[in-house]
Amino acid sequence: MSASHASTSQPSTAEALLEPYGQAYQRKQAEKFRGRKHNRWKIRCDLAHQLVDEHALPRLAQARGGTPEPGDLTVLDVGCSIGTFAIEMAHRGFNAFGIDLDATALTIAHELAAEEGVSPGFVLGDAADFSESHGSIDIAIAFDIFEHLFDDQLGAMLAALRRQLTPGGSLVFHTFPNELDYLLFWGDDRAAAFLGPHKDADPEHFNRLVKTYAAMRNAWEVLNTGQTHGEKIAPTSHPNPLSAERLRAILERAGFELALYETGQLYGLEPEIEARFEHQPITHRNIWGVAHPRGAST
Repeated sequence: MSASHASTSQPSTAEALLEPYGQAYQRKQAEKFRGRKHNRWKIRCDLAHQLVDEHALPRLAQARGGTPEPGDLTVLDVGCSIGTFAIEMAHRGFNAFGIDLDATALTIAHELAAEEGVSPGFVLGDAADFSESHGSIDIAIAFDIFEHLFDDQLGAMLAALRRQLTPGGSLVFHTFPNELDYLLFWGDDRAAAFLGPHKDADPEHFNRLVKTYAAMRNAWEVLNTGQTHGEKIAPTSHPNPLSAERLRAILERAGFELALYETGQLYGLEPEIEARFEHQPITHRNIWGVAHPRGAST
C-alpha cells in the first residue's frame, strides 16, 4: 500500500479501550525516534530488521521462486504510533505503511517521515478491522503493541492480519514487558529475597515458586485494595502484559504457527535481580518471534 492510499476512515469501537496518549507524550516519543541510533530504540529497530532479514524475506523468496525486490513487497507497521517501523522499512525501499488509532501520533508520523525523506502511508483505524480494502500484506510488524490489547482485541487483530497475509507472508512481533514484570521483577526486593535462595533450582521448580509467589502477591493486593493485579493495571497503558505461554496460545488460536519464538532480556532487569536470575527464562522481560498463517504453503 502506497502513501496515496492513506485513509481518513474513523477508528472502531476499540478506541474506547485504547485512549490516545496525547500530544506531549507523542512529542517525547518523536525525540526518542530521532535519537534511535543511540538509545534503547536501536535494540528494537535492530531486532525488527534481523527478524525480517533472517526469517520473513527468505520465506517470501521461497514462496515466489526468487528474491523479490523490496518495492514489490508490502510491509505493515501494526499499531505504528509515530511510525517507527513504517519509516524504517520505507528507508529500505519496501512499500511500507502503518495503521494506528491515534490521530495525533499519525500527524507526527507524517512529520517524521518527511524529515527522513521517505513516504510511507499511514492509516487512521483499528488493525482488527483490517480488510481487503487495505490490500494484502507480505510482512506485518507488530512491535510493542500486544501488551496494549486485551486478549479478545489481540485475537481479533491477529485473525484480521492472518487473513491479509500473502502466501509466504509473515508476522514479525515483539512484546514488552511480560506478565510477571510489574508484579515481581521490576525493582521488587521482596521477590528477590523470597526467590533468591532458589536461584539455581531447575527452571521447572523455579517457575512453580515464581507462580506461587505471584499468587501470594496477588492475594495481598486483593486484601489491601480489593483488586487483583490485573484489575489494577487494566486502565493503564499496558493493561495486558503477556507470558510466553499465554501469547503462544493466543497466536495459535488466531491461526498462526510459530517459525521462531524466543524470550530474553533485551533491556535488562534491575542489576541486582538480573545477577541472581538471568539464567531463569521465566524472568525474561521480552518475547519476540516470527509466525506464519497455519497451513499456508510456500
